[in-house]
This record gives sequence, C-alpha cells and structure tokens, in this order.
Amino acid sequence: MQVSKVFNNNVVLGVDERGAEHVLMGRGLGFQAHAGDAVDTERVERTFVATGTQTAERIAAFVEEIPLPDIEVTEEIVRAGREALGDHVTEHVLVPLADHISFALRRAEDGSQIEYPLQWEVPYLYPAEVAFSRVALGIIEERRGVRLPDLEAIPLALHFVNAQFGAPDMSTTVRMTEVLTETLAIIRAEYGIEIDEQSLDVARFVTHLRHLFLREQQGGPPSPVTGDDLHDAVRAARPRAYACATRIGALLTERFGWDVTEDERLYLALHVSRLTAGGAAAGSGSPSDYSTAGGTA
Repeated sequence: MQVSKVFNNNVVLGVDERGAEHVLMGRGLGFQAHAGDAVDTERVERTFVATGTQTAERIAAFVEEIPLPDIEVTEEIVRAGREALGDHVTEHVLVPLADHISFALRRAEDGSQIEYPLQWEVPYLYPAEVAFSRVALGIIEERRGVRLPDLEAIPLALHFVNAQFGAPDMSTTVRMTEVLTETLAIIRAEYGIEIDEQSLDVARFVTHLRHLFLREQQGGPPSPVTGDDLHDAVRAARPRAYACATRIGALLTERFGWDVTEDERLYLALHVSRLTAGGAAAGSGSPSDYSTAGGTA
C-alpha cells in the first residue's frame, strides 16, 4: 500500500494495489511521509474505509477530532453488534457511530440533552437494534465512565439499522422509519382498530417491509410470480387487506418511486390479514376480513 496523501503526523490516506482508498491511523505514521511512499504498515493501528458520502477527507477530519478512547469503545460496540445483529454490522459503521458517541459524551459533560424524532416508533419497529443499543450504553458507561441517557439508544439503533441497508447517510433509514409508521397508520384507519406494536405479527410485518426496503435499496430481483388465480382468491377472500396493501403500495411508490408489483401487493395483503386477525389487533371496531369472507382462510 502506498501513501496518497498525508493529513497529519498520525493520519494518512493510503491506496492499495486495487486502487481502493483507506484512511490509516497510527502514531507517527505521517511523519516525514510523502505521496508515493510505501506505507509503514508496522505503524498502522487502525484502518477506515471510505464509502458513499464518507470521503477520505471527511473520515480523516472525523478521526482527527474524535478522541482515541471514543474510537476504541466504538470498535468494541461494533464487534459486539456484529455478533448480536449480524455480519451487516461492518467497519463502515465505525466512523459515523464513533462521531455520534463522541458528540453524545460531550453533551453529557455539558449537561445538555436532546430530543430525538421517532423516539416512540423506533423501539417497536426495530426491537433487536434497540435492545443491543441499550447493551452498547452499558459498554460506554463501563469503558468511559459516563452513563448516557436511555434515549440515546434511539439514534444508536438507527445507526445499526442503517448498516443493514448500506445507505450513505441516515436519511434513507429515517424516511423508511417514517413510512413504516405511516403504513401501520393506514391499517389502523382501514380497520378502525388498535394494533399491539409489541406483537409477533407486527414484528413479522415490519420484517417483511424491511426486506422489501433492502431488496429495493440493493436492486434485488422482484418477488416470484404466484399466478393470477391466487391473486384473485386473495382479493375475493381478503378485500380489505388487499385494499390496505394497495394503499401501502401507493405510499411506497409516492415516497420512493418504486414499482410495487402485484405479487408484492399479494404478500402485503396476507401480512395485513394476519396482523388484523391475530393477536396484534385489539378492540376492533369493525369486522375483519375473516368475517367478511365468511370465515374462509
């Protein structure tokens, strides 16, 4: 690997044999180094990969501003997050997460607090990420001696959700969270019911939508074709669920420009039917698809 640019005595930009850029950190790594020199690999302590909107210059600026202990505790959290949540929690989340944690620690020292949007929605939309983020708060307290407010689990969770989608910034994840909330609101309005956000059916429904978001984000193949007969059967047996699915599809098209296929509307309708007929629905003020369809499954 060669030095491409020297940021300071401890941070340089390196380019590997494939042309990929890496921000390298190590005591004295940039001292008297010049572009074109071979990187002194024995001095490299940490490597940060530039992707998306995280340019090398931006990462270098972050690394220069973030205290080393904050980077170290974030590295521990990322490793634990990979074990708890999956391999999608990669080193790419390290810099933005370290930046957030470091800023939160500075706010705690100043005694200032911040209110986060979506603080009520995130726990039931992303329960696994929130649960691990509360573990992360414990790691921060143990390593840095500061107990951050429990509310900090919300933005930490969004960082881990964002890691799944590989989005360049948090805006996509925030938009997705808002749409998930609106989707449940559509179902509430259509059926006139309350929905138990803690139920397994809601968790399955949200998981299905997250996979849909992931597939669209990464340009994956559409759902397999199921055939017109099944579509007709679902429309006849579950008219309200299908109407909900159509409205949800229209919302996704409006917000993201997606072409929601007929098959995807079918799958959404089946999830809506399960959600409104099972333990997720409580206090129904109107008949479900089951009673509408004469009790057929």
